[in-house]
Amino acid sequence: MDVLIAGAGPVGLSCALELGLRGVRVLVVEQNDRGGKQPRAKTTNIRSMAHMRRWGIAQRIREASPLPVDYPADIVFATRLFGHPIAHFENVFFGKRERNPFFPEKGQWIPQYTVEAVIRERLAELSNVEIRFNAALNALREEGDRVRATVADTAAGNEFAVDAAYVVGADGGRSTTRTLLGIQLEGDYAYMANYLAIYRAPGLLDSHPQAKAVSYWLVNADSPAVTGPMDRGDTWFFSTQLPKGQAPYDLETGARKIREAIGQDVEFEILETDTWQAHRLIASTYSKGRIFLAGDACHLHPPMGGYGMNQGIGDAVDLGWKIAAVLQGWGGPALLASYEQERKPVHRMFVQEATENYAYVTHHMVNPTLERDDEEGRQSRALLGEKIMQAKQREFKAIGTVLGYTYAPSPLIVPDGTPQEPLDPLVYVPSARPGALAPHLWLDDGSSLYDRLGQGYTLLVLGGGSRHGAQALQAAAEQAGLPLATVEVDSPQAAELYGCALAIVRPDQHIAWRGSRAPDDAGAVIRTIAGWGEGSPSESAAVAAGSSVS
Repeated sequence: MDVLIAGAGPVGLSCALELGLRGVRVLVVEQNDRGGKQPRAKTTNIRSMAHMRRWGIAQRIREASPLPVDYPADIVFATRLFGHPIAHFENVFFGKRERNPFFPEKGQWIPQYTVEAVIRERLAELSNVEIRFNAALNALREEGDRVRATVADTAAGNEFAVDAAYVVGADGGRSTTRTLLGIQLEGDYAYMANYLAIYRAPGLLDSHPQAKAVSYWLVNADSPAVTGPMDRGDTWFFSTQLPKGQAPYDLETGARKIREAIGQDVEFEILETDTWQAHRLIASTYSKGRIFLAGDACHLHPPMGGYGMNQGIGDAVDLGWKIAAVLQGWGGPALLASYEQERKPVHRMFVQEATENYAYVTHHMVNPTLERDDEEGRQSRALLGEKIMQAKQREFKAIGTVLGYTYAPSPLIVPDGTPQEPLDPLVYVPSARPGALAPHLWLDDGSSLYDRLGQGYTLLVLGGGSRHGAQALQAAAEQAGLPLATVEVDSPQAAELYGCALAIVRPDQHIAWRGSRAPDDAGAVIRTIAGWGEGSPSESAAVAAGSSVS
């Protein structure tokens, strides 16, 4: 076995797919059956949807979403579901069905368990990936160039051993992998308790007076909360913060809170409840030897902004292509070391963003005059609406945060001397500065530039740029064994957008190098971006290529 992954949530499954599509042999073990009705994440954002497109499942994700394709990607603030409207955000998380110049796929509102089901369906098409449920990781021991794992088959009541070149712990906030490695989480534990209920309310979607939306933020003194349609069959979610010292709600109290938030005595049935804690935590380190952590196993934060699952998918992609590169022999020792170097600064930023978003939620917005039917009530709602529209833009429209982060400090990135622009959460300015996400472009034939990028590295020759330079880089890549596909984009717009004639794009769609001509030492550029530094990959590559991937 090449890679053992602990955890069959969206992060573990995404890592398995990234690896599996590259021919790596993968075993995923999951101690649970992944059942239940809790949506966990509900938004697959524009960055994750670009990966879904890369994996060939973006359309499957859209078809699996429980809401109609023309359902508004909006969020409504109101006093109660059957109450006064306060504020209305359109096109939250960029889920509107329209072509955008900055990204190839819109965001998609869809429960996490449905995303998991779509990825599992895709993995079932790969003979080199296996998923085993009711299989709990019990022990890990590194032995030379292998890791020996002991896994309990909880259904059969016995254990089995797995030998793998690498192990990925994508097993959530209570990660067994992290515990076995003795890695600590650093930050603030359990600083806010939350109550979640899944309930069925027949006809509620079409009977309430608010505009159609994916979620409703309800601001009132009795039950400040968030609710919204979740799945087919009249299923809704309900979420609220628990006051400090408040015991978890029993079913009767939970039902009363839902009824108060709805604001009318409608019929509903609670299907499932959960109490969970908001944390802001990052692991002290993301790996030990050949064992790595991804997703909630190494970073936890409040859900506001929809960053949790989506950041985990980003981890899976970053780690997946790098492990495959090392197994296939063209990736050097700096490649896997760069996983934490690249991802941890990004995680710190997203933890901070999520924490700031969480500092202003429905129970902070309560005002005793909001529900009055007189002029004072109308003015109170108008003032609150203005404040919400200003304060929550950063949560619902954070395109700069989602697309504008950079891996510029990474040892795999060749800097070009241009200054780093400050990140504006609400504004995305495409840049091909090394480390940044490759600027997206719709081509003349209507396709996305991203569709031209290969599984390995891609050398873009822009606007009729230097073919001699391209040949030099291609020759250096061939000598090093690095997969580099050359794509010519004969477009002045592309050359202007990228600010160069040549650009190397990594497998994860980030810029590794750019220039107007061939570098003085093309070999040094190739060695750097492949993780070899100034060393030679030839001997190690031959060993690795002969022993890892079937």
